[in-house]
Amino acid sequence: MHIFIINVFLILWALHQFNVLRSASLMRTSRLEKPGVELMDYFVPSIFLGFLATSWRAEFIKQSQLWRSQVWDFRRFLFSSSQTLLSFFWLMLCLALFLEVNGLLVVGLGLVLFMAGHVPRLKDSPIVTWLGAFIYFGLTLFFLGLAFQNSGLMMQYLLDSEIVFFFTIDSVVNWVGVFLISTLISFFVPVQGWSFVISYLLYLNSQASFLIFVFMVIGELLGTALSLMMYTRSWDVFYQKKTRGLFISVIGYLIAFAAGALAWRYFFSLGASYNQLILLKWIYLGTLFLLLAGLYVTIMTWGHFAAAKQDKEVVVSDAGLIRELKTASDAVTVFIVSQLKQRREKLLGYKGDLDGDPESRKKIPLFVLNQFEAEIKIIDSLK
Repeated sequence: MHIFIINVFLILWALHQFNVLRSASLMRTSRLEKPGVELMDYFVPSIFLGFLATSWRAEFIKQSQLWRSQVWDFRRFLFSSSQTLLSFFWLMLCLALFLEVNGLLVVGLGLVLFMAGHVPRLKDSPIVTWLGAFIYFGLTLFFLGLAFQNSGLMMQYLLDSEIVFFFTIDSVVNWVGVFLISTLISFFVPVQGWSFVISYLLYLNSQASFLIFVFMVIGELLGTALSLMMYTRSWDVFYQKKTRGLFISVIGYLIAFAAGALAWRYFFSLGASYNQLILLKWIYLGTLFLLLAGLYVTIMTWGHFAAAKQDKEVVVSDAGLIRELKTASDAVTVFIVSQLKQRREKLLGYKGDLDGDPESRKKIPLFVLNQFEAEIKIIDSLK
């Protein structure tokens, strides 16, 4: 039991290291800072950012800061944050390569690329450094194989404790129990993909039913959505209102998918597939692909209609953002702070022009003038 848990921990650790090294590249930072107003200006960079993202949760938070600081507009934020779901690609690829590719071969390739990054002519190339991260991708595959080999130990523990009946017998109590536990864990623990790894190993060993694995994964996605929904409560009311429908749509989709999985399982049986390892693997991956693809379409569709609405409210700076920027020092945060300071100088310049021209000042609505003063004070609090 303990060996199996350690194996799972190592899988998640290696995957996390792989994600961190990919997302820490200068390529990612340069694309976050890349200007663009029209969709085609940031279409490709946003998709590229999605594949570089460490997680849906972390990237949503960082990109929301770019929007709330007014570096990005609402449309760009919605489109770019939708692409963060592509961060699941690497985990899905890892699960797909399992049983097909030896993890140690990928580790060896990653080591070659890592050493190539120290060659004088190549060490400054961002692509070589980025590819060196595949050492950890190979380790993820290797530890996944170890966990699968040691799953017999887990099976014995499940049998002795009778927990196996909780995972393999379909009942409302079992579904709801797994769903609630998974949701709570993901709400508090920001580790993307933990339910994918655990349910994958259990399902391939026929230690979890189809619906148990579906409810476990949906629970993780729902927990993440709820945590982000709570995170937005610290935003200015203007920004909260703009994204409220997004989380309602995500939660609604996840509930609908769970209901669809229940209906499908009621009418169709997997039969002898539980004795066929490869078939189980592709049933699992196919179900995950449908779940994530549907979630992607849901977010993109909501974003399309939300961005198309005419915004009649005055955009305001978010005072809550300043507190977040004070506690971070990464390259993107430094960029946001520099943009806010430039905005402050423009506001001061515009305010000075109006003070020197009383006639023009009278033509500006009072609430706009008050907004200038409020934004200057908000940005000043960065000091």
